[in-house]
Amino acid sequence: MDYKIVVTEQAEKHLDKIVNYIIEQLKNNAAAISILVDVEETYNRLEKIAGTLQLCNDPYLAEKGYRKIILENHDYLMLYQIGGYHVYVNGIFHMSENYRDKL
Repeated sequence: MDYKIVVTEQAEKHLDKIVNYIIEQLKNNAAAISILVDVEETYNRLEKIAGTLQLCNDPYLAEKGYRKIILENHDYLMLYQIGGYHVYVNGIFHMSENYRDKL
């Protein structure tokens, strides 16, 4: 089954913050581009496999229907929910963040 990916404004802001930090603070344009490519590839994977991934282990997030997918080449993850044939990407976080409190 193919899902339609819907990236929320909040998730877009998270990604902008990540990319801006890497460009402005770390001065590493190549790393920023690499993350953007990884994010796009993760969206493409979600179109195919979103429904097969388990709910989050955190009971609060699971109760709200959140699932997560980890980027293949970076220490970031996306939290998303499924509604019918749509996947709503609600946040993009570094794996070390307390993302539960940031949704």
